[in-house]
Amino acid sequence: MFLPYSIVNPLTLVRIVRELPRPGQVSVMEGDTLEPLHIVAQTTLPPNFSVINIAQELAVPPKKVKQALKVEVGDVVRKGHVVAARGGLSNRVCTAPFNGTITGFGRGRLLLEAQPQMLNLTALVPGRVTQVLPNKGAIIETLGAFIEGIWGNGKESYGVLRVVVRAARHPIRPKHIDASVQGAIVVGGARLDEETLTQAIEMQVRGIIVGGIPPALLPRLSEVDFPIIATEGIGNIPMSDVTFKLLRSLDGREAAICGQLRTRWGALRPYIVVPMPAQKGSPIDPESPLQIGTRVRALRAPNLGSSGEISDLPTGLIHLETGARLPGAQVNFGGEVAFVPFVNLERLL
Repeated sequence: MFLPYSIVNPLTLVRIVRELPRPGQVSVMEGDTLEPLHIVAQTTLPPNFSVINIAQELAVPPKKVKQALKVEVGDVVRKGHVVAARGGLSNRVCTAPFNGTITGFGRGRLLLEAQPQMLNLTALVPGRVTQVLPNKGAIIETLGAFIEGIWGNGKESYGVLRVVVRAARHPIRPKHIDASVQGAIVVGGARLDEETLTQAIEMQVRGIIVGGIPPALLPRLSEVDFPIIATEGIGNIPMSDVTFKLLRSLDGREAAICGQLRTRWGALRPYIVVPMPAQKGSPIDPESPLQIGTRVRALRAPNLGSSGEISDLPTGLIHLETGARLPGAQVNFGGEVAFVPFVNLERLL
């Protein structure tokens, strides 16, 4: 994203970078008008390999593994197919972790190779191509609401927003996930739990947006096929009122959500884009400077999640208790004024 700091904005000009993970073929040109499912670029992903330790999984010596094998080199297997089994009291089985071909055997191990896969990179948002990235993808420009999150599981999707709770402090419950949200992007308030996640998978939702994610649930979320975004971070954190009110006002509109997350070497954060017609008003320039009166939200303790207005913009670098010297702003959090570095602020509107 070409954005200097985090933004929660109901109408802005958003530039989305759509880039392949490895070189490929770009199929769009500058000036093209795209829909969300339009293919921007394609590449072939290298085959996945897995060494299946049959001896270890069946608890038998490597020299006895051949007797337990149910497949041969060259066999094509599907995920869950039994590749080896041991009878008797233990009654153990070993299955294939994905679809592929058995390409090797030795020392009690099988080598499973998946077929190379074609990756089709879609536009994700409706918009216009402003720049082609040779052999990589394109930059797409669209007008709409934009929200940046704190955590995401790396998946992405496009669908209709459905707000299922009444307030930012309310968590999503299994009762909220019914047939009315099937195929939709579900918006909750405070948090998500295991039971609700299971219900969401069964109802085939296209995404979930909440305030916070319990740390214990993180390993499970990485396995889910649809995107999950936490707007505030990890923990039992309610969604900010500004973010929740904006999403609630957009209930029923189509949205793109991307759970990308990279904290170093070119940091990337998850985002939500809701395309809006240009007639709604003049977009806010995300590169305009912060000024006195600008509404902002704190991204770090001790004011994590609190929103307020900038009351002063001190010049130069300010010495912090941590010993760092950083530029920042004095923010009025409902009567209590505190200095917050710019890197710990996001703009609200």
